Amino acid sequence: MTIKMINRTGKRWGRFVSYEFGEDLFGYIYLDKIKGRDRGKLVDRWVLPDLGSLIRTLDLEIYKREVENYENTLVA
Repeated sequence: MTIKMINRTGKRWGRFVSYEFGEDLFGYIYLDKIKGRDRGKLVDRWVLPDLGSLIRTLDLEIYKREVENYENTLVA
């Protein structure tokens, strides 16, 4: 799955951060962080032991981006 956040304020307008996460073939949970403007660059990659660690890591990362005025692009 993917969570994509875009900044639409100031000189950072157009920048995005994307979080891609899931489970690989061996049962490990992974989280990839991709940043960029036009095309993305893989910045961080985590292999996490359990689902709770994934949720805590995502919560912290999304909070950091919200403080920097990034907005989620998914509309419910």
